[in-house]
Amino acid sequence: MTVVAWIAGGMLVVAAVLTAIHVARSRNLPDRAIGIDMLVALVLNGLTVSLAVTKDELVVALVLIIGLLGFLGTVTISRFIERRGL
Repeated sequence: MTVVAWIAGGMLVVAAVLTAIHVARSRNLPDRAIGIDMLVALVLNGLTVSLAVTKDELVVALVLIIGLLGFLGTVTISRFIERRGL
């Protein structure tokens, strides 16, 4: 199980680095919003991998809270973009 967790964690780190590069290089707000939403999803996936290994109940609460905050952030940014007219 730990080998699979290390492989999954490594893939998530590579995806996070590539996504951060994309967010830094993008010029418009919708691309950055999608990139930041992707980063939140990668953090959630990393937490669930650690949850599968450690079976810690605190991580479940973190996943739920960060998932809710990520969803609210995405909705807020999308409404801002819609009202702004991009």
